[in-house]
Amino acid sequence: MRKQSYPAVQAVASFSNTFPRQFLGNDHLHCLIPCAIDQDPYFRMTRDVAPRIGYRKPALIESSFFPALQGEHRKMSASDSNSAIYFTDSAKVIKNKINQYAFSGGQESLQQHRKLGANLDVDIPVKYLNFFLDDDAELEHIKRNMARDVC
Repeated sequence: MRKQSYPAVQAVASFSNTFPRQFLGNDHLHCLIPCAIDQDPYFRMTRDVAPRIGYRKPALIESSFFPALQGEHRKMSASDSNSAIYFTDSAKVIKNKINQYAFSGGQESLQQHRKLGANLDVDIPVKYLNFFLDDDAELEHIKRNMARDVC
């Protein structure tokens, strides 16, 4: 039963009457839905159905995936608290999660790492900095230092 109801659960955020306090009862506003590409099929379905049930079609902003701490081929999951960083996590918890669980672009041995530097294409902390660090010059400086031998 859960699989059949999942599209409806995803779709409900597309309609302003789902949020009566935020929209003060105005239930015919356009909704803008930020989502990742994997949610696109649900919101396409919602856009197709919305006019037939008396609602406006929602608009979407699709973002790239924000990778799990364990690597970009895994998704963050509510069932694995160590795969994600939460707004409620303290700075200490965030630091511990990154140090303990974040997939690194470091080479397999210290010798290889000194020779080749880090592989920043798979380094999760660098991917997070791409999202959150607003100083591009500082980001490039960090990447240069990580990519070459800084051990």
